[in-house]
Amino acid sequence: MRNTDACRVGFLWNPSLETFDFGTKHPIKVGRFQMVRDFLAANDFLSQPNVEILTPKPLSDDLLKTIHAQKYLDAVQRMSETGEGEIAIDTPAFPGIYENASITSGATVTGVNAVASGKVDHFLSPTGGFHHAKFEWGGGFCIFNDVAAAVYELKNLGFQRILVADFDVHHGNGTQTYFYEDPHVMQISFHEDPEWMYPHDGFIEDIGEGSGRGYNINMHFPMDSCDGVYKHAFDEIVPPLVEFFQPEFTIFLPGFDAHYRDRLAHLNLTTDLIRYTTTYFHNAAHRISEGRFGVVAGGGYTNESFKWGIGVVMSVLSGFSYEPPKQEPPYEDDDETWDRVRGNVEKVKSLVFPELGI
Repeated sequence: MRNTDACRVGFLWNPSLETFDFGTKHPIKVGRFQMVRDFLAANDFLSQPNVEILTPKPLSDDLLKTIHAQKYLDAVQRMSETGEGEIAIDTPAFPGIYENASITSGATVTGVNAVASGKVDHFLSPTGGFHHAKFEWGGGFCIFNDVAAAVYELKNLGFQRILVADFDVHHGNGTQTYFYEDPHVMQISFHEDPEWMYPHDGFIEDIGEGSGRGYNINMHFPMDSCDGVYKHAFDEIVPPLVEFFQPEFTIFLPGFDAHYRDRLAHLNLTTDLIRYTTTYFHNAAHRISEGRFGVVAGGGYTNESFKWGIGVVMSVLSGFSYEPPKQEPPYEDDDETWDRVRGNVEKVKSLVFPELGI
């Protein structure tokens, strides 16, 4: 069933997204993006009149030189030509890695431009969210930082208040470095406790510096946290920040790898929580910023839960009904988890809210 007032949604797709090969043992496997496209087609999303396929364009040379050092770009180009070497120990090179990274990251910027121009209201990309890449190096499966590229593109278009809501289970340590002193970019990151989760960064005390102090928000969760404590933290922290900041454009990483079935993390969320957070940001975008809202897939390393999350997000954006299978996490939030999360929430609020005058 389709909502007759449904939004126009752009889905980024082209077979060129699949021109990568990290190896058979790597969590990012060939066919990942094709799987998302086929799943959306099989569930009738792509046949809806308000859903449009957008063809991604590679990152421009200007944007690449803005987000990365020339020395790093040259190194990636050499690895791309030979297929030898590694971006980092977890990110091996392959022939054509430069071109593939440019198109998979370029999809995010293509989506941003489609929304900014009014062609669509929202976009969803099956790729993107390469938030570990920094100015001078990559890693964590990330070569070029598409989130940073999208923010700079929006700045070039004249946007003054850009929200990056990064709910990937791993902290976006790369993106944080670009805008740590920038009050025009608010970064809200919900992630697993960096004490034991890669990249071991994103502590509550890291709230920005200089004029950007208070605009970098890190909320982390202990192992086995479920929907209840996560929703509590979201309700306490996110709406006051969004109401204060009044973003003109929101870029969202839903955190598909925080699902209880994911193989690389230890949180216990379900797609109910993904629907809850996506619905909030979608509604806020319409209320505050004329609907300007983009979603990039980020992580998600178990095919079933990854597809379920994609389906839920696309349902919220498009108004077309989709219900994933019933989910039953192996744990419930216990008293210790509640105590730690409540303590973290209060710490975030006590550090950030006074800086912003909330």
